Amino acid sequence: MFDIAYDGPANILRLHVRGFWAPDDVTRFAGAVALALRDARRLRSDFDILVESFDFPVQANHVADLLAGIKDAGMAATSGRAAVVVGSRLNQLQAERTLVHPRVKVFSTMNAAEAWLAEAA
Repeated sequence: MFDIAYDGPANILRLHVRGFWAPDDVTRFAGAVALALRDARRLRSDFDILVESFDFPVQANHVADLLAGIKDAGMAATSGRAAVVVGSRLNQLQAERTLVHPRVKVFSTMNAAEAWLAEAA
């Protein structure tokens, strides 16, 4: 369902999400993200976040709305930026609707997302 790892040399918290989720999955993800945010923040307060969601289909609206709360916590934990990489135009539309924040941007390729994050470095 998800993997989370902090990449110290790049100063990026990397999240990989996949599958169709229920609200309980979001709860487990939120707990894991909270721990990862805490650990990354102990090292630096300006880390970026990179979410790879190529295998994460469009979610039910109530699940997508729950995920937006995790975005809020993530952006409060860092002064860095967050890039979300999606696998389809429909995913992009859902992400852009729910993940609204001035330091969050949605991309269709990893190269574009990584380049955007590198601009801020």
